[in-house]
Amino acid sequence: MAAISSPGLGSGLDVNGIIGALMAVERQPLNALNERKTGLSEDLSAYGRLKSGIADFQSAMSGLGSLDKFSINSATSSNESVFTTTASSTAVPGSYSIDFSDNGTHQLAQAHKLTSVDFADTSSSIGATGTLRLDVGGSSFDVVIDGTNDSLDGIKNAINTATDNTGVTATVINVDTGSRLLLTSTQTGAASSVSLSDVSGTVATTLATSTVTAGQDAIFSLDGNTVTSASNTVTGVIEGITLELNALGTAGSTETLSVARDNTAVQENVQAFVDAYNDLRGTIGYLSKGDLQGDNTLISIESQLRNIFNTPPTGLGTGLQFLSEVGIKTERTGDLSLDTALLSQQLSDDFSGVAQLFANDNQGYAFRLEALAKDQLAIDGIIDTREDGINARIGRIDDQIDNYEYRLTLTEARYRAQFTALDGMLASMQSTSSFLSQQLGALPGAGASTTG
Repeated sequence: MAAISSPGLGSGLDVNGIIGALMAVERQPLNALNERKTGLSEDLSAYGRLKSGIADFQSAMSGLGSLDKFSINSATSSNESVFTTTASSTAVPGSYSIDFSDNGTHQLAQAHKLTSVDFADTSSSIGATGTLRLDVGGSSFDVVIDGTNDSLDGIKNAINTATDNTGVTATVINVDTGSRLLLTSTQTGAASSVSLSDVSGTVATTLATSTVTAGQDAIFSLDGNTVTSASNTVTGVIEGITLELNALGTAGSTETLSVARDNTAVQENVQAFVDAYNDLRGTIGYLSKGDLQGDNTLISIESQLRNIFNTPPTGLGTGLQFLSEVGIKTERTGDLSLDTALLSQQLSDDFSGVAQLFANDNQGYAFRLEALAKDQLAIDGIIDTREDGINARIGRIDDQIDNYEYRLTLTEARYRAQFTALDGMLASMQSTSSFLSQQLGALPGAGASTTG
């Protein structure tokens, strides 16, 4: 029997209202499931915020977590128009005399350049074909020039697209006297000079190249010692130092290269460490009063952090044991603060000791804290495992919600069928009652008996 379009119309019953009230009662368990899911989703979001805070803390420790990263050096040039310089962590503080003056023997490194003789234009045939061999510092490659590419443009493209090109670029230039092929070694230095020869044909002979710029090494003096470099970027001469030669200085002038530990950069990293810890502590405090109140995972992480700060390193070979000795102090609020003056003094007095206090393998504060953060953020780590558990519970609740919603659909359909039948029955009874009243009223004497 199809449901009527306006239930209750015949009987006067508020069928929709009745069914709505009954379904509200039926949906209470479903509402409870949705509330549980919302709570778990909030927990999941809270763990995401915790992971973000720990990740930021780990990043802030990256400048202090190992001795190599902790040892930051700076290098300066007394005349950057002559040379500039940078230093790595392996550089040793010191001062060096650099003579790159225009004295007739010093020079910048430069790449070898060759140019061909003049031709009418770049697209016409040069009148020669064959196999052209290009040698760059003892390594050679061949290009085939035939009727399809025997112009300057064709030769240029053949050289530049050769898969075994050993280090030469070709371009075409247009000058007052005509068009020319220009060949340049991709490397500076005398050892990277370029030469052309004919394996077959007469392409090299026809091009008749000549040197525009000779390939040459850079030459300068370091503390009175001659240094030769194929490149103007000089590495390996002083450990951990890179020099960039820019231009010859005034004849007779000498410049100074100074290398020192960059205490300012170290202080910035320590301040970042303090700030990141305070941010993480704030995040933990916020979560412990909210979505993760009483959560064992959060309590465990907080306990591990405290344990590291309360356990001084041993066997460092320095008298320093506590962060307070290098200016990091714990305030009444529990946050850290940094006394930059004390840190600066300790860096000057015992740089190695400060480095060991933070970055010693297995013992340094930053090393241990970074390792803790890495463990907490690892796949299958404490947070990841907790998130997996929450996601699994949410999945089970989703299944329960789907099943319950299906059951509610069936329940509502049953109610509607029952009340539709009741509505029809009451409507029929009302119709019968009205009919009987009319029939009784039409019987002879019915009116007299009623008037008495």
